Amino acid sequence: MPSPADPVAFTLFGIGVRWYALFILSGILAAIALIRALARRRGLDPDFPLDIAPWFVFAGIAGARIYYLLLRGDYYLMHPGEALNLRLGGLTIHGAIVGGALALWLLCRRSWQPFLAWTDLIVAGVALGQAIGRWGNWANQEAFGLPTDLPWGVAIDPGRPGTVPGAARYHPAFLYESLFNLANAALLSWLVLRLPRSHFLRPGDVLAIYLVLYGCARLLIERLRTDSLYIGPLPAAYWVSAGLIGLGAAMLLRPRIAGFIPPRQGSRSPRSERRPS
Repeated sequence: MPSPADPVAFTLFGIGVRWYALFILSGILAAIALIRALARRRGLDPDFPLDIAPWFVFAGIAGARIYYLLLRGDYYLMHPGEALNLRLGGLTIHGAIVGGALALWLLCRRSWQPFLAWTDLIVAGVALGQAIGRWGNWANQEAFGLPTDLPWGVAIDPGRPGTVPGAARYHPAFLYESLFNLANAALLSWLVLRLPRSHFLRPGDVLAIYLVLYGCARLLIERLRTDSLYIGPLPAAYWVSAGLIGLGAAMLLRPRIAGFIPPRQGSRSPRSERRPS
């Protein structure tokens, strides 16, 4: 798999538009389209995603960049002029998840919208956006893995961060994650549409499943990466992914272990049907 000869796709009014930005923008637009389609099928307002998109996207990008700056604080203290230059990359999905979730919670409160119901729809769109946006790493020759002789290995220029002397091709870790996210988007979309007819699934469960599945996938894929950012002795993605898995598992298991799942509106709880002996 060859890498692009030039990370700049084209020049517009003297400004170079990079492939990285195009893939990120394409992912955002595809995510919005999927969320709106799911909202129509679920009977939710399909215009709400459009109304909140600018704020949600801004918060996600801000969270993604702030987290990356914190991980590479020493470098950006020496090069502060590069801190806001997003065209060179430097966005982390873990930071985007946190920033986007906080923005969505505030926006749903302001608009009197059901937060958990919308998170279920939005994570399906997020997974699709990730699948497309990951190709920006291919354009920037980053997020690759260990050297490999496999036919789908990606060519990386010598001297790039994470390269190994003498190696020509590397595991396309970005491609592995992209394919996983594409499959995850399909699964989450199916769960979103099934949820109203399910006696087991409840609002927020699709979000929890996303957290567990993406956390597990990222842990596995991160083991191949050679350009990981570290917190202490382990890659930062290990710590955050473990946190996502724990949070998602708690969201799924806590009400079920307690033996109580809130009944749907208009239905009776099994507890209320018990007659005193």
